[in-house]
Amino acid sequence: MKILIVSNLYPPHYIGGYELRCSQVAEYLNGAGHEVRVLTSSTRLPGEGNASSDPVAANNSTIPVERWLRYYTWDWETTGRFYNLAMGKGQLVQARRFSQLVDEFQPDIVNWWNLEGLTKAILPIPAMRGIPDVHWVEDIWAIREYGVQGENEHLSWFNFWRGNWGPQFSRPFLRRTLALWERAVQREGIPTRPFLNQPRHVCFVSEFMRFEHLTAGLVFPSTEVIYGGIVPERFYMQRAASDFHSRTLRFLYAGYVEPNRGLHTIIEALGLLPQNIRERIELSVANSGLQRAEPYVDDIKKRIERLGLTKRVKFLGKIRHEEMPRVYQGHHALVFASTRKEGLPMTMLEAMCAGCAVITTGSGGAIEIADMADLRIFPKDHPVALSRLIARLVLDRELVFQTAMRGQQVALRNFTFARMMADLIQTFRALCAGRREKHGPLVARQNEASPIPA
Repeated sequence: MKILIVSNLYPPHYIGGYELRCSQVAEYLNGAGHEVRVLTSSTRLPGEGNASSDPVAANNSTIPVERWLRYYTWDWETTGRFYNLAMGKGQLVQARRFSQLVDEFQPDIVNWWNLEGLTKAILPIPAMRGIPDVHWVEDIWAIREYGVQGENEHLSWFNFWRGNWGPQFSRPFLRRTLALWERAVQREGIPTRPFLNQPRHVCFVSEFMRFEHLTAGLVFPSTEVIYGGIVPERFYMQRAASDFHSRTLRFLYAGYVEPNRGLHTIIEALGLLPQNIRERIELSVANSGLQRAEPYVDDIKKRIERLGLTKRVKFLGKIRHEEMPRVYQGHHALVFASTRKEGLPMTMLEAMCAGCAVITTGSGGAIEIADMADLRIFPKDHPVALSRLIARLVLDRELVFQTAMRGQQVALRNFTFARMMADLIQTFRALCAGRREKHGPLVARQNEASPIPA
C-alpha cells in the first residue's frame, strides 16, 4: 500500500505520545514493505535544534518527511489590517500544495493524525479523488478546532471567504472580488464554506474518546476502537517483590509539564505527608515537553522549597523517549495525576510494562487502563486523597508489588504495539479493497496475549 500520513508534529519535534505513536506507526508500515510518506508542519520546537534539510537524515529513517505545513497555533505572528488576507492566502497555498502532493504520490490511503493548528481545508481533498482516508484519534482537536461542520474553525478560513473583514466601506467590493476567486477555488476541490467532515473511517484510541466525539455530535460513517500499544521489548523489566522493599519508595512523574497534567497536585500531596513517611519517598520529574521557563514550573519549584521538599523532589530535565526505559526501571511507581481528557496515556502503559505500580486519576481513557489492571485511583485535584494513597503505598510494599505485577501483565496482554498494528493494517487493507462492511460502532478489540520478552 501507498500511505500518506499527515500530522501537525513529527519527531524529532514532538510533545507527547500522539506524535510518538504516529512516527512508530510510520516506521512499522515502512518496515513492513509499504510505501509511506509523512507530511507535517515546519515547526521547530525549542531544544531540538534545527532538523536537517534532508528529512530522511533528520529522522534517521528511510521515510520521506515533508515539513511545510504551517502550525498556526504556534507559528503565526501576522497582525494588523492584512491579517485575514495573509491568513487566507497562506491556507490556500497549503491546500493547493497538498492537492499536488496527493496527485503526485497517489496514495492508496490517507492517514490523518493530530491536525491541531493546521488548516482544515485539506480534509476533503482525498475523498474528492476517491482516496479513502482514516483518522487516528487520541485527542479532541476535532471537537475543539473544527466541530461538526466547521463551526469551531479558528483560523479564519471560512470567515475569510464571507468577506466579513477589512474596512466597512470596502466590504461590498471585497465580497464581489472574493466571490469570483471563491468559485475558482471551489472548482479545484478546495472547500471555502463549512463542510461536514466525513472521513471513510475513524480509529479511536479508546472508548472514552469515541464517546466524547459522539457526544459532541461528530458522528462518522464507520468507527472502531483500536487500543494504542507499546513495544514490550523496549520497556519490559522483570521485577521481584524484594525490589520494592528498599527504604525509599521512588515515585515518577513523566510527561509534559502543564497545569492539567497535575504535577502541582502531587507536590501538595507530598507536603501533606507526615515527616516519617516523607523521609521514605522520592519523586522524579521527567519532562517530555518543551524546555522553557514557565510561570507554572517556577511556581511549583517555589512551592517545593516552601514545603521543605527540596531533598525529596528531583527534576531530571527533558528526557528523550528512547531514554525512558532506563527512567522507568529506576522507579517503583508512576503517579499519573492528569485532569485532561486523555486518549489512552502511553506513559501509563510504558510504566506498567516496565513493572512500575501506577496510580492514576483515571481521567479520560486512562480509566479503561485502570479498570483492566485494577489500578488504585484518586480523585482529580485532590492532594489529600493522593497523600493518603502515597502513605499507604509506602507502608504496604506488597500492595505496590501486586499493583505493579497486575499492570505489567495487562500491558503485555492487551496493549502491545504488534496487536495494534495488526488491527490497523487490517483496517487499511479492507478500506483500500473497498470491502469494508457497513456497520455500527465496533466493539473494542481485546488484544491477544503477548509473550514476555526474554
